[in-house]
Amino acid sequence: MELTRVSHIIVPARHHKFVSLADTRGVSGPSFDKRSQQLLRLPRDQTPVMITLEDGDQAQAMLFLAPGSSVIRFLEEAAAFVPVSYTTGLRLVARNSIACLTVLATDAPPEDPELPLERQRVRIRLRGGKAIEGELRWIGVSGRRRTADCLNDPLAHVVVHEGQHVNFVAKAHIAHAEEL
Repeated sequence: MELTRVSHIIVPARHHKFVSLADTRGVSGPSFDKRSQQLLRLPRDQTPVMITLEDGDQAQAMLFLAPGSSVIRFLEEAAAFVPVSYTTGLRLVARNSIACLTVLATDAPPEDPELPLERQRVRIRLRGGKAIEGELRWIGVSGRRRTADCLNDPLAHVVVHEGQHVNFVAKAHIAHAEEL
């Protein structure tokens, strides 16, 4: 799987861009002309991802993250619909329809060597048919060191490292997982 930059964007892997919550250029009318405040523009980093939806559809896209935020935090705390920039344009994607986001390992948050990190080779089959094989990693606190503990943890996603890529897999879209 190859992640590449969108051809019309020539920037480092992560950069700041101001993204308007609503673009009102050329739009007028009572709701826009009588605003008590200007529309907010928030800084966002664009992170290249391979997005896999619940039906198995895959595409390269750019994910908008707040500076200093991580993909896992984005997935756990994002709104019901999130903006995703595809090569064909911007789409608002239902967060619960995202089965997996794959990023380059350099765009994933670094691991803390002080934490008790558990590792297990797995093959995960998504409901949409895609198989992900790699190393499942999680923080194994006392008494919670089994693969089943990781999958039954309250977090909605698991992290699977696969060579130079890191997969953030939504547990709700996992059909089954097997240890290798």
